[in-house]
Amino acid sequence: MKTEIVHINKNEAFTTSKVVSDMLEVPHKVLQNTIERIIENQNNNGTPKPLKFPQKYIKGSFTNKMGRTYEMYELNEQAYMKVAMQLKGYDKAEIVQDAIIESFSMMKQALLNHQNASWINARNQGKEIRSLETDIIKVFVDYATNQGSSNAKFYYSNITKMTNKALELLVQVKDGNPLRDLATITELGYIQMADNIALQSIKIGMTENLPYKYIYKSAKEKVNEFVNFMNFKSIKN
Repeated sequence: MKTEIVHINKNEAFTTSKVVSDMLEVPHKVLQNTIERIIENQNNNGTPKPLKFPQKYIKGSFTNKMGRTYEMYELNEQAYMKVAMQLKGYDKAEIVQDAIIESFSMMKQALLNHQNASWINARNQGKEIRSLETDIIKVFVDYATNQGSSNAKFYYSNITKMTNKALELLVQVKDGNPLRDLATITELGYIQMADNIALQSIKIGMTENLPYKYIYKSAKEKVNEFVNFMNFKSIKN
């Protein structure tokens, strides 16, 4: 599991020096030197007692667009916070720090979710609905192709994007992050209902032999109507 900024390594959230340097728009070598100075200072000074939440700097590598491989560091949240203290001189430091701190918080929530039996049960139910939806989309792709669509295969991703985009009003997860892994149990319920609405709308449209473009448009409208209603209801309450 990962986002664009944070990933999981042995059940712990990490970012990388490459991600941070890219976000800061500074050469990676500059940030790498900063990290290595921190590590060297810690090694020279020693630690009075073991830290309850130790900083972890794990050496790794990345390959650039030219196919060249370079060293980088994986940083857990404590290591990143230590590095962040050295970033104040960069133009985008504050924006970058906010984005990375938020990403760590979201990923920690996902890890907590994955340890909660009720959440796991709700997530599994959602996966069953998604499996049914995928089966229906496969039939819909054939249906649209038979009606003359030359790009029907894209409905697999388009319908998912359609549902996710609508749900942003209810599920407070930004683009690029794993929507279903980060959702609360209540939000998983919203997601399941939205997926089911899309599924049923497509099934009914094919049963009535409607044009494939109309079916897609109708499914999108019904999902948006549901999300708008639930959003209005939550505000009213």
